[in-house]
Amino acid sequence: MASNSTLRKSRNEDRISGLPDAILSHILSFSSTREAVKTSILSHRWRNVWASVLNLDFNEYDYYLAHVFRTLPQPVRYESDWFAQFVNHVLLSRCPGNIHRFRLRTIEMTNVFLIDAWVSTAIKHNVVELVLSLGGPRLPDFEIPRCLFLCKTLVSLKLGLHKNIRAVTPPSHCFPCLKLLHVTFCFPDSHTVEKLFSFFPVLEDLIIDGEYEYASAFNLVVSAPKLKRLQISFIVRKFAMRPAANHSEDYENYGCQIFVSADAPNLLELDIYYDFLVSYSLKNAKCLRKAKIGFLDVKDLENRDYFLGLADRIFQLFADICNVRYLTVSAPIFAALDIRYHSLLLTFSNLNHLELQLQTCLCLQSLTTLLKISPNLEHLKILPKREHLYVNEYNYCDDDDEDEPEHGWDAPESVPVCLISHLKTICLWEFKGCPNEVEVAKYLVKHGKTLNKVTIYNHFSEDKEMEIQSPSALRSKFSKFPRGSKTCKIQFQTII
Repeated sequence: MASNSTLRKSRNEDRISGLPDAILSHILSFSSTREAVKTSILSHRWRNVWASVLNLDFNEYDYYLAHVFRTLPQPVRYESDWFAQFVNHVLLSRCPGNIHRFRLRTIEMTNVFLIDAWVSTAIKHNVVELVLSLGGPRLPDFEIPRCLFLCKTLVSLKLGLHKNIRAVTPPSHCFPCLKLLHVTFCFPDSHTVEKLFSFFPVLEDLIIDGEYEYASAFNLVVSAPKLKRLQISFIVRKFAMRPAANHSEDYENYGCQIFVSADAPNLLELDIYYDFLVSYSLKNAKCLRKAKIGFLDVKDLENRDYFLGLADRIFQLFADICNVRYLTVSAPIFAALDIRYHSLLLTFSNLNHLELQLQTCLCLQSLTTLLKISPNLEHLKILPKREHLYVNEYNYCDDDDEDEPEHGWDAPESVPVCLISHLKTICLWEFKGCPNEVEVAKYLVKHGKTLNKVTIYNHFSEDKEMEIQSPSALRSKFSKFPRGSKTCKIQFQTII
């Protein structure tokens, strides 16, 4: 049996400090550099462990908050030079080896020469992942170092660019090894936007998002022969509707000045949050398998007649993605299309999975159009989508709202081909049981000749006035529906 002294010694033993330096450095790589440096005061063993960490994370905002809390209750004015001194100390004191990930976020920095030097240092040390979020009210004009675009070790790059930051790319040999690029703009310089995406020889993932003023005008061309996934979310801040110059009752029109074009022959997935003042076009997108078209601001629909060329832009986008197998689409976007365009939409011959996201149940009419142009559809999911939509979620089933962008459900004059020969599963998510929803469900169950399963998800409610939402009430209703398929099973799931 072990003695008491042996047991005490076992309890007091510092096993972590006994680990090899490589393992300790790896553990510290998951914390910020500021926290890693603090470990140097733990003991003699830990004094220089942080200096061999391969990941450097400098966040001026965290540094600022730490300063505020440290000086409470009478905070001392923060100086960005303190953060700069810390970064300089770390870069000068660390081991001379490579840097794997370098993350820099500034909020008050004004010394652009230091920022340039820090980024250049990371590149000289063969950085693989680089995250730069540069900005703040006091940052003067800054040009991203040219060596960044020529770095041969950089695989992942995330950039946060404000209007006073420019990126002047070399004419050739840019980003030779870059596979992931995520750029967030905030009222950027148009020249930077146009030049930054000129050519990526091996890029596979591209994410572009940001905010723009209505006066912004640029033509963004993405050229990436190996691009597989593209995600874009542009928000254009629009001026308030102004009366037209002729003093009539009309308002000035919005003109589209932002054009995005992607030449990506190997593109597999596309994700766009649509803004009425952005035009999208895809070239050589024959490999596209999955597309998601979201919609940012439903309030724009109220003034859709003032967006010049809007219907043409939406029509072109759907023409470019007509070969997809998986499609997620926000239903209100069809409200911007004149009914004449619905019949001109190209057939989605390869579409197998469709997810329709609704603003309200009154948007269900767009389902008619989508069923008609999807003859080989096998799986259908209908659900409300309230993210990024500036609407009152409690009006989801308000049939009396005269301002809705679509009218209620009208059954197609002829049964869509997919219902007769291909549709196998239907999922109705957050089903509330309002009249339009019930009519749609009844129609699909009646005419779905090949249906195997219909799943209805609804929220549990103890409100007696909302009895139609209860699973028992819905089950009773659905049991009376005529069924086009003898093998169709209807299941009910309660969302708690």
